[in-house]
Amino acid sequence: MKKLFLATVLVISSAAAAQSETYRCKFHDPGRYNTIPKEVLVKVAPNNAGAEVVDPILLSERQAPKAARFVDNNSKLLRVRWRVDGATFRGGAKSDMDFSMVYRKARNRASITLTIANFDNTDSGTGHCVLE
Repeated sequence: MKKLFLATVLVISSAAAAQSETYRCKFHDPGRYNTIPKEVLVKVAPNNAGAEVVDPILLSERQAPKAARFVDNNSKLLRVRWRVDGATFRGGAKSDMDFSMVYRKARNRASITLTIANFDNTDSGTGHCVLE
């Protein structure tokens, strides 16, 4: 009987732990240079084993969803970083775009920062997220 109970607990806990979390973040501020995405979708893998990110810039550059370069997800905040490789800008210039997003869960406040390789400018915006 004890073995059956332990097996049931293990199955239930592993099923609960195996669920991913998906956050949809909307940013109302396009930033100074209009480079902040309006929406970012972050799917955090079970047990915070990584995350996959989708944003409109990745889609417009015809790039697949990106594995996050850094993920920290706990009860207070979600932090994630990802890169859009070789984005094309006006005039034909190409450069990598590095995004960093922090979502403070208790305040339902998200902030995003963009750094573009080989450019001096950075951009940032704020918004809100929902757990889907």
